[in-house]
Amino acid sequence: MLLRWCTILLILMLLTACGRQTTTPIPPELELEAGLIAPASQLLDTQRGAVTIGAVAPDFRFHFSDGTTRQLSDLRGQPVIINFWATWCLPCIEELPAFEEVYQEAEGAFAILAINRNELPAAIARFAPSVAVSFPLIADPTGTIGDRYTVTSLPTTYFIDSDGNIHARHVGVLTAQQLREQLREL
Repeated sequence: MLLRWCTILLILMLLTACGRQTTTPIPPELELEAGLIAPASQLLDTQRGAVTIGAVAPDFRFHFSDGTTRQLSDLRGQPVIINFWATWCLPCIEELPAFEEVYQEAEGAFAILAINRNELPAAIARFAPSVAVSFPLIADPTGTIGDRYTVTSLPTTYFIDSDGNIHARHVGVLTAQQLREQLREL
């Protein structure tokens, strides 16, 4: 068993080191229940160093099962919340309903991109029906996007202004009220 996990870890590390995009299909039986899951993603900004408040948010692309492709920079002109989470992270699960509540209240005034850290799309697809959010859940199985955003703890949330610049970073659980306050500042 340990050998199997070491092999999987080694493969993921090699894929990350090579900068390759990883795509793992969502099993057909889970795809309908999964909702807005992007099973593939790719970091576009390959600069090194920590991201800083006021800097342009590192760009990334995400692909949906239907063939639709979007990227962070497509969302310029509106505020964006980028939330890094995982299915095993209880604080992440605790805050997702608050994100959905504020997202519904705003009626399209901002976007939320929930980037799953280091899990395969099938795990996200099995989990998605339990939270029933209406914003995209983006797979980052190799962790390259999270690494670029210097995510070391979950949940971690970035607030991006309408010009595409990082306005704030928050590590830990956010309440609906805290989300509203951050959005007012954008």
